[in-house]
Amino acid sequence: MICRACLRARALAADALPAQRLLRPTQVTQRQSLSTAAPRPQSTLANSRLSRTQLLQMPARHRLFSTSTSVASAAPQPQEPAPASTGAPEKPTYLSDGESQVWDILMAEFAPTQLVVQDISGGCGSMYGIEVSSDKFRGLPMLKQQRLVNAALGDLMKEWHGVQLKTRAILPARSTSNTSQPPITTTPTMAPRSPARAAIPGWSHTPSTPTLLWLAVSLPLVAWDTAYMLLRPHTMPGGALHRPLWVPYALYGEVDHMYGFKQWDLRNPFAAAQSLMNLAETLLYLAYLGLWYVYGTRAGTGTAAARRAVGGRVGALAVLVGFSAAVMTVSKTVLYWVLEYCSGFDNIGQNDFWTLFVLWIIPNGAWIVAPSIFMIFGMGSEIITGLSQASAPAKKLQ
Repeated sequence: MICRACLRARALAADALPAQRLLRPTQVTQRQSLSTAAPRPQSTLANSRLSRTQLLQMPARHRLFSTSTSVASAAPQPQEPAPASTGAPEKPTYLSDGESQVWDILMAEFAPTQLVVQDISGGCGSMYGIEVSSDKFRGLPMLKQQRLVNAALGDLMKEWHGVQLKTRAILPARSTSNTSQPPITTTPTMAPRSPARAAIPGWSHTPSTPTLLWLAVSLPLVAWDTAYMLLRPHTMPGGALHRPLWVPYALYGEVDHMYGFKQWDLRNPFAAAQSLMNLAETLLYLAYLGLWYVYGTRAGTGTAAARRAVGGRVGALAVLVGFSAAVMTVSKTVLYWVLEYCSGFDNIGQNDFWTLFVLWIIPNGAWIVAPSIFMIFGMGSEIITGLSQASAPAKKLQ
């Protein structure tokens, strides 16, 4: 019974046998037969060792699972012609069942030019070392390459304790033809005064133009409204702070009694509680804008490309904060509408339809429609897309 380690050693030794043919004495050429000088005796030790130059001149088929071409030497050496590469490594005969299964899956999925699969299991459980080079990895980051391998192995990896994975992309081979090429001329160019920053690799977030416009309009209005509610009765008609900032609230207090003397005299706490929630909501919006502006980088110099983009963990945090603030705005406004419905329209029922439509429905409806369209749907889509890519289902084995 031969253990699997001995099988590996025997296979490697068998692959190294053709290299020993380089040590056989060559046939006496016609030039040597014309010479009358006696050849010097060759040392047995010299014939039994390969020099570094000869090792570099070994054909590519003597290397483990490699299909790369051998490095040519400046001086020609007598060696056997190497067989033509088939573009795919030959499957070793000493692989175990688990190694063979992994080998077949990766060969079918990636058509690699170099592949190494070895069982390195220990006392903790099954573990494999995998090294794969494939043209399908070209242009992909390292994390994306390894995700493709994980998806190809699928449910098979769930039974393993771990895996040591190395992936490499195959670069296009350089042309070795001796055809004449036109001379390359370089023209000195002036660098721009404001060079664009390098684009953010991978995912990044940039606020849309409607989002920035909405925040530019809504945040000052919310601050104005919050100050009026929290500073009552000084901001109400007759108060010391009523003029000039809060004069329009004299009319709005008649349209919506929540802002007028009726609910103030009843000491209704809902208006003050809503205003305190407005403060928290505004702080979230400012945090979103701060994360985007401080940590964002510009991807170009044009009007559209010059807008900052924030990526990575900070970008994900900015999207989460902005999405949460928008949901808070919409839910708080919907609650305000539901309160009127449940109270029998106690605060707005005295208005005619057009007054109610122009001065109450349109202003309050804007805080439902705009955040939903510009922020909740947009940022929610980014969150869903990111989570979907991170939790993509593994490809099942056939």
